[in-house]
Amino acid sequence: MRLVAPLLAGVGLLACDAAAQPHPTTLMKVAERTAAPDFSTTDVFGKPVRLSGLRGQRVLLSFMRNAGCAVCNLRVHELRQKADSLRAANTAVVLVYESDTATMREYLADEQIPFTFIADPEQTLFGQYAVETSVGKFLRSMANGVMAKGKAGSALTHKPMPRQDGNMTRIGADFLLDENGIVERAHYGRFVGDHLPL
Repeated sequence: MRLVAPLLAGVGLLACDAAAQPHPTTLMKVAERTAAPDFSTTDVFGKPVRLSGLRGQRVLLSFMRNAGCAVCNLRVHELRQKADSLRAANTAVVLVYESDTATMREYLADEQIPFTFIADPEQTLFGQYAVETSVGKFLRSMANGVMAKGKAGSALTHKPMPRQDGNMTRIGADFLLDENGIVERAHYGRFVGDHLPL
């Protein structure tokens, strides 16, 4: 790990907060063809968000790592490129991060991204959806293009990436919900940067 850590830190994968500990997963993974667990919170700009309030639209609910993760930045840009087609398909995009609100606002400053961003530093929603941390999956990322993805994600930003403030071994997850809030697809990542195909 000593040899890997400097490389991962260089592409924004390694958390700077050494005190961050993996959040224990106490709930069962969310299954397909079941109702998505509802939640009520605010987005990073203080706007109320209730998942069930999005009924009537399809929802792509994605759990990212943290705002300083370059691989996550690459995914956001991929989603941004698909924004028009997602809108045409009546699909709302909700992105949940481990970062705190201040770090999320730093990440989004001067950006016009038509998605809902939620800061979840206490990892309440991560726990509700059983989004895991995994050393094995984190290390597996090295064999699945994580370095190239990180470099590509870093190159897409015109400003310094925010500080890392999440779990180093966090693995993302995506949930595609239908108009009635039923989970059509539940995708728990196999490694960092493994998401539902667009």
